Amino acid sequence: MEKYLRHYAEPETAALAGLLGELDELRRWSNVVVIPACNESSGFLGPPPPSDRRSLLILVINEPISASRQVSLSNQALATTVQTRFTPHWQFVKQCSAAGPGFGLSLLRDPTAPRDVLLVDRFSEGHQIPLKGGVGQARKIGADLATSLIHHKHIQSHWIHCTDADVRLPQTYFSCSNSLQRSLQTSGGQHAALIYPFRHSMGQDKAENDKLMLATKLYELSLRYYVAGLRFARSPYAFHTIGSTMAVSADHYAQVRGFPRRAAGEDFYLLNKLAKVGSVLELGLEQDCQPIKIEARRSDRVPFGTGAAVTRISEMTDPVQGFRFYHPVVFESLKLWLQSLPAIWQLQSVELTSRIFPDKSIGPQVSNHDVFDQRQALLDGLRKANTEQALDHAFRQSKNLDQFTRQMHTWFDAFRTLKLIHHLRDNHLPSIGYPMLESNRVFLRLLEKDKDLSALHNHIQLDCL
Repeated sequence: MEKYLRHYAEPETAALAGLLGELDELRRWSNVVVIPACNESSGFLGPPPPSDRRSLLILVINEPISASRQVSLSNQALATTVQTRFTPHWQFVKQCSAAGPGFGLSLLRDPTAPRDVLLVDRFSEGHQIPLKGGVGQARKIGADLATSLIHHKHIQSHWIHCTDADVRLPQTYFSCSNSLQRSLQTSGGQHAALIYPFRHSMGQDKAENDKLMLATKLYELSLRYYVAGLRFARSPYAFHTIGSTMAVSADHYAQVRGFPRRAAGEDFYLLNKLAKVGSVLELGLEQDCQPIKIEARRSDRVPFGTGAAVTRISEMTDPVQGFRFYHPVVFESLKLWLQSLPAIWQLQSVELTSRIFPDKSIGPQVSNHDVFDQRQALLDGLRKANTEQALDHAFRQSKNLDQFTRQMHTWFDAFRTLKLIHHLRDNHLPSIGYPMLESNRVFLRLLEKDKDLSALHNHIQLDCL
């Protein structure tokens, strides 16, 4: 962690030296949550979830250099609200220079709740985030600050909670991660990240709700369907990658060098790295974790993700017919590939041939007319991904099947999994609409095993009646 903070953390962490000098041993926060905010109102600044001691909110108000005047005014209004509502304690400002943009840090005390706010100014003139950095850099700034405070033992929990301004956190938000931390300390177990259960909720505008409700349900169904499909295929990357639903271990976060600086997808890429150095645990009823609530809304803040998808779906004339899902056979194909690894190890050959697949994989019917050559489609996609080179490396690095499997799962990660699925979609198995999906045998099997997917499917069916 010390190495990460010294060489790879954002410049804001160095400015904490002045704050750390003012904090005595008794000034420790129990938990920390990081929220990047751009063009947001102050509605999310309600009372925090219960915590053992005071909690810390690291609020990174940010905007790109190209932001519109409306976005700048909205950010200024949010900053003014925070500075007015909370009591100032400490402040630091770095002016922009030839070396890079400036920033501002302010520690404020909430007089109405057991919470402090570390406000990060990355929106003022000369403080904006580079266009390529986007929300990924905003999250990294906040998470780096949290890592530094955890490292200097001013935050008790080792979890960096990451969420967004459109989220309402449940009362169990901190308690379930704290309970898990205590049990892991007792058992000696480790997790690199936690994924909170989630639900999308609707706003107060009834007319808007009517348009957004179905779009949001279809999009959420696609998210849950994808993870259920990965779980069916026995992929080690079968977890949700939504930035507002995760908490990451500070040690593992530093190990993988933090959030990537990118305008979108930073959550996917961080969790992809974390899954290679530790486990990713999806929280639920077993940990007494209530779901967080994500507001369903249109958004153009990032090029893809919930807001962009909901906007696109809601503009369709007939979303039920128009919105497309991956063909379920892509997950059958993925399962066939992942289950072939023991056979490949036994053969000790880097050459990809159809003999690594069972005969029954020849030609599952994907429509009334077409028969899909599953083995050949897989071989085409795997060869395109340079899998034979990866197999050669894995053979040289492995002494047994377990080591070989770990090597291959590390290489064939969440990103390459998605690339293979897209290859199958674009060349062999076009995506299908909801009416075809709900009658597919694989999808019906997924419904039997995933209660959240099944419940959402039932809601959509009622909407279509």
